[in-house]
Amino acid sequence: MNHIWKRVVASLLALALIATLCVSCGGPSDEGVTVIIGQVTDLTGPGAPSLIPINYVIEDFIRYSNEEGLIPGVKVKLVTYNTGYDPARDVPGYEWVRQQGAEVIIAALPQTGEILKSFAGRDKVPVATLSTTRNMIEPPEWLFAFNCLISDEVRTLINWISEEHWNYSQRMPRLGLLGWREPVNLELEQVIGKYCQDNPGKFEWVGASLAPVGTMTWSGEIESLKGCDYIATGLGFNTFFKEFHAKGYTTTFIGPAILSAYVGFYVDMFGWEPPLDGWLTTGICTWWNEPGPIVDLAKELLQKYRPGQAEEIINAGSGYLGVLHNMSAFFGILKKAIEDVGAENFDSQAFYNAAVEFRTAWEGYPEWGFTETKRYLANDVQVYEWKASDRDLVRITEWLPLVK
Repeated sequence: MNHIWKRVVASLLALALIATLCVSCGGPSDEGVTVIIGQVTDLTGPGAPSLIPINYVIEDFIRYSNEEGLIPGVKVKLVTYNTGYDPARDVPGYEWVRQQGAEVIIAALPQTGEILKSFAGRDKVPVATLSTTRNMIEPPEWLFAFNCLISDEVRTLINWISEEHWNYSQRMPRLGLLGWREPVNLELEQVIGKYCQDNPGKFEWVGASLAPVGTMTWSGEIESLKGCDYIATGLGFNTFFKEFHAKGYTTTFIGPAILSAYVGFYVDMFGWEPPLDGWLTTGICTWWNEPGPIVDLAKELLQKYRPGQAEEIINAGSGYLGVLHNMSAFFGILKKAIEDVGAENFDSQAFYNAAVEFRTAWEGYPEWGFTETKRYLANDVQVYEWKASDRDLVRITEWLPLVK
């Protein structure tokens, strides 16, 4: 493998030697006030290949903030708890980072956000999630999703496909869903099925083929989904793609932005030819090949803090770049909260109060934000095509308002 995945594997082996699943990153400052952020994530389990690059950018942005003084008089410290993708460790992780002094907590995995919601509401501790499910944000409580609903992403994508991508002079396209039986895919099953029911004539809904979490062989699922013109999926099931293609079956795989976090992994496995060529995925951030201040900042941070890994991280996919968008918004809220109450008085309530009034002002983006009743950040997506001819992802739409 020529991309970051070699380093990820090395990281997994190193982390597996740690006696405890608890690790901490960064350190307290000798000057000014230290604000502690907790993180509950997977660094050694099946989610690690996409989550370790996420951990990189969180660490890098905190270091950048501390060195550049983005929040005057304040140093930020990150304490991280490794769950190993075990849901039973989410609550112990939450309690541990709070014991370390965390006033706000970051959670990357959908299952972690859903599990921690009631605890966050009970304790009045904001949890910033990097993924979004309906259970996280309805009813609106103390979870703030720095993304949008994956189900809204996919619904917007299939609506665009029906209007702009499929040639209905042939016939109605067949649509199926692949995945593990976990919160995101269970929600996608309901949402896609209802969309097809409410919009007759747009798709023939083949149904969802969901396997137990951890499944790596897919013979039954492949046979149930063969003949689909489009197969939606919420995570990167590389073994399915490989088996499906090996049997001579063809389709257009479609899905939310999370798929683009695995670009380097897929290219290492398949090259840019089928089954990758022609994939359609959404994006709530601009891509590495597009100009913009956040893309420029991502490249700056990589050259500054990870010069030996920069090319590999970029080739790996959207993990670093996407989370830099999340962290830009997160730190915008953190800075406003500290300005409002003073560094010595910052607490969970201050972050909450700043979050419900937060709005983005990023060049080239629509305005996004939270409110007292809205707990997801982004309101729009773009569509990207995976193109073998370009050996890259290419944006093929402008911003599309989410279809609810």
